[in-house]
Amino acid sequence: MAVNNSKAVRDFIPEIFKLSGKECMIRELSDSSFLPELENKLEEELKEYLESKKLEELADLLEVIYRIAELRGSSKAELETIRQRKKHEKGGFEKNLLLLNSLEESSHTGLRAGSTESMRVVFKPEDAAVIEKKGVKMRIYTTKAESGNAGVLYQETQKGHTEEFLHEKSDFIYYILEGRGVWIVEDKEFEAQAGDVVVVPAGKRFWFRGNLKQVCITAPAWEEQYERHIRDLEL
Repeated sequence: MAVNNSKAVRDFIPEIFKLSGKECMIRELSDSSFLPELENKLEEELKEYLESKKLEELADLLEVIYRIAELRGSSKAELETIRQRKKHEKGGFEKNLLLLNSLEESSHTGLRAGSTESMRVVFKPEDAAVIEKKGVKMRIYTTKAESGNAGVLYQETQKGHTEEFLHEKSDFIYYILEGRGVWIVEDKEFEAQAGDVVVVPAGKRFWFRGNLKQVCITAPAWEEQYERHIRDLEL
């Protein structure tokens, strides 16, 4: 019985084999077929790192992770935003902490709900995650740990948001600081300018165009799994 040794490989591997005088059989897969193969590759790369502890293996892991994110409809920038948000909410691993046991909340003698000892009230621009997505520069304030009821973003764009999308769970509320634009909600156009507030309810398809500086509030706080891509646009 033939053994199946197929595995996901980097894009230049066929050429590298050819230049070295070796032969190989390659099959190009669709995105949906390649995704499970790449997830198997993630397991392989992790195993290789754990065995070798080499920095190159960590780089291989990152390459696979970035491509998996793309195949699941996200970008490297979105992945980095989520990483930064989780770091702001729960911290990183810089303190080398090891959890020995987990105390039940009922017997916890430390901080309880309503305590103000560790409350975070002011969020600085330098602590925000900064990304550019679909033609809009965004500063994302990671407030979810303190307020799951709403999320806050500062946005700037010269032309508008080059994607029509909807969010199944959150309302999108925009306060326009500078400029003017047009919001297209469920194919209907609504003009707005500095000083105006635009409210897009959850579940409504929308996008916007214009030269704008604005604050965007999502209520409840935005969660990636509830966002649905409709189409990309050219502005």
